[in-house]
Amino acid sequence: MYRFFVVLFFAACSLINAQDIKPKNIIILIGDGMGINYVGANLLQDPNSPFKQFSTIGLSITCSADNLITDSAAGATALATGYLTKNKYISVDTLGNPLYTLFELAEKLNLSTGVVVTASVAHATPGAFLGHSISRYDQNLIASQMVNEDFDVIIGGGLKYFIPKSDSGEREDNRDLTKELTDKNYTFSEKFSDLKTIPDSVNQIYALFEMDGLPEASKRNYTLGDLTKVALKHLKNDSDGFVLMIEGSQIDWAGHDHKSQMLIDEMKDFSTAVKEALNFAKQDKNTLVLITSDHETGGMSIIKANNSVNDLEPELKLELGYTSTGHTPSPVGIFAFGPGKESFKGIMNINQIGQKLILLLDPSIKF
Repeated sequence: MYRFFVVLFFAACSLINAQDIKPKNIIILIGDGMGINYVGANLLQDPNSPFKQFSTIGLSITCSADNLITDSAAGATALATGYLTKNKYISVDTLGNPLYTLFELAEKLNLSTGVVVTASVAHATPGAFLGHSISRYDQNLIASQMVNEDFDVIIGGGLKYFIPKSDSGEREDNRDLTKELTDKNYTFSEKFSDLKTIPDSVNQIYALFEMDGLPEASKRNYTLGDLTKVALKHLKNDSDGFVLMIEGSQIDWAGHDHKSQMLIDEMKDFSTAVKEALNFAKQDKNTLVLITSDHETGGMSIIKANNSVNDLEPELKLELGYTSTGHTPSPVGIFAFGPGKESFKGIMNINQIGQKLILLLDPSIKF
C-alpha cells in the first residue's frame, strides 16, 4: 500500500509539472540590440529594475545562417520560426521559401496575436512575426501580408506603408490598407489618446501613430509600457489565450549612433513594458514572459559613473563606451518568468529560443 501511494504521489507531481510548462499566454519582449551591458546599465541605474525579478536566465548565441554577425531580420526570424536564415531575410529559409511562424501557429490554434513596437510595425523584427520576404526593406509587401492575415492587436508606427503615395504614403499600388482594415471591422487609431478610449471589449485594433518609427522615448508622452498595457487589456479577452511580441526597437538605434543618453532612456522605456508584462503574468498565473534580444549593438561597455548620487540627482550617471557602430556577435541575455520558464535556462543558439516557444504551443512539431 505504501508503494502504491508513493507511485501515485510521483505521478501526480509529474502531471502537475507537465501542466505547469504549457502557458496559456506568451509575452515575448525583444530589446533590439540589447546586449548584456545594456541590461547592466538598467540594473545599475534603477534599484527597482524589473530585470531583478527574473531567476531563470540564459544566454543566446545570435549568429545567422550566413554570418557571424546577424542583422535584425535574421535574428527575429530565428525567434519567430525556430530556424536560422540569411541576413536581410524575413521568415523565409536560406532558399527564400516561407517558414512557418509562431504567429501563424497561434492563429491556427485560435489564439489571439499582438505586436507592440516603437518602430514601423512592418520593420525587420515585427515583420518576421507578421510576414515573409527575401528583403527586410520591402515594408510595403509586409504591410500587405499583415492585412491579409487576422492578427488582432497591432500598435506602433509605419503608417506610410499602409497608405498610397497620393496620401503622402509609400504605396505605389494605390491601395489604402487602413480602409481595408476598417472594412474588415478593425478599429483603427492614429493617436495614443484615441487608442486609450477604445472600449475594452474591442478585440481587433490597428494603431499606427507615425508615418515611420515613433518618437524616441524622451520625446513621447506615453511609454512602451502604456502601449503594452493597452494591448494586454484587449488580448486578454480571448479565453483561448494569446501570443504578444513587444519590441524596444530604438534601443538598437541608440547603440548604432553611440547616443548614450538615448540608450539609457530607451532601456528605461523598455523596462516599463517589462513591468507591465510581469504584473499581468503575476495576476494571471498562466502567462510566460520571455525577454531576449536579436543581437548586441555597438559593443557597448560601461566605463565609469559619477557616484555623487543625491536628492537633486538621484540617478547614477553612467559613462558608456563603444567598439563598433554596427552589430556584434556577443551573446545576449534570456530572461524567463512563469510556466515554461525552465526551457529557457542555459546557453543556446537563438533559433532554439524560437523552437522552444513553438513547441510550447504544439509539442508535435518537428524541427
